[in-house]
Amino acid sequence: MDYSVDELMIAAMARELSGEVMVSSVTALGALSAYLAKRTHAPELAVLSTPESGMEVTPMPTLTLGQFMTDAQRGIPLTMEDIFDAIFLDRFRIWINPAQIDRFGNVNITAIGPWASPRVAMVGSRGIPEDTSHLSAILYYVTNHSPRTVVERVDFRSGAGYGPDRERLLGQRGAPTRLVTNLGVFDFNGPDHSLAVLSLHPGVSREAVQEATGFPLSFSDDGRMDETPPPSENDLAIIRASDPLEVRKLEFLGGREAAERLVQIYERERQAMRAALWQNRGRLR
Repeated sequence: MDYSVDELMIAAMARELSGEVMVSSVTALGALSAYLAKRTHAPELAVLSTPESGMEVTPMPTLTLGQFMTDAQRGIPLTMEDIFDAIFLDRFRIWINPAQIDRFGNVNITAIGPWASPRVAMVGSRGIPEDTSHLSAILYYVTNHSPRTVVERVDFRSGAGYGPDRERLLGQRGAPTRLVTNLGVFDFNGPDHSLAVLSLHPGVSREAVQEATGFPLSFSDDGRMDETPPPSENDLAIIRASDPLEVRKLEFLGGREAAERLVQIYERERQAMRAALWQNRGRLR
C-alpha cells in the first residue's frame, strides 16, 4: 500500500507515545500521531485537543471550525492548571514543531535573525521552558529537514537542549529525546549528547541527510543505517479516516502551493459540512 511522507512521519511519531500520560495535540501531525497511538498500541493515553474541548476526544483537523473539530460532548473538562500539574508531574507529552533545532536539541520558536532586529518574529517560547525542565520525554518534529531548520546554533533559545546550562541548572529532566523529520528519526546519543541518526526513511541516503544538516551528524559505528518502518495498512486507514481533508499536508507546504491547497481544503470542508447539515435536517424532520 502506497503512503506519503506525512503518513510515514505520523506513524514514526506515534511509536514514541505510550503510558498513562496526557498528550497535547496542537498541530495536525501531533494530533494524528496521538490518536494513532491510542488506537493501536497505547489505549491508556489521554489525548488532549484543547483545554476548551478537554481530554478523550477525537481530534479532527479542520479549517473553519478552528484548528480541530472534536466531539466536545464526550470531552473531560480541563483547566490550564490541570495541564501545568501534568507537566510538573511528568504526565504530559507533546510533539513540538520548532522553526530551528540545533545539534544539542536547543529549539527556537521565537525569532529568526538577530534578536535586536529579527527577520521573522514568531509565537514566542510559550510552554516550552516548562516542558524542557520537567518532562522525561521531549519530542520534536520538523517537516522540512534543511540547514535552515536543523542548524549549528539556534538564533534564539526557546527551549533548552543539552549543554553546560542543563548540567548546571536543570539536570536530565526535560532533555530532548527524539526528533522526527521528513528524512529520518534521530536521538541525542551522539558525542556530548549531540544529534545522532536512528533510522533514515526509505530512499534517503546517509549523504543526503548530512547535506541537509547544518553540522556533522553522528552515525552508527559500522556505517549501516536502519530504515524507518513504514506505516501499516491499519495505520494508514486510521490516519486517512481521521483527516479526510488532508489538513496534515499543509504543514509541508509554503507560499503559493500552500495557498492553493488551503483553498482546495476549504472548499472540500464547506461541501462536507453542507452535506452533513442537510442530512441532520432530514433526521430532525
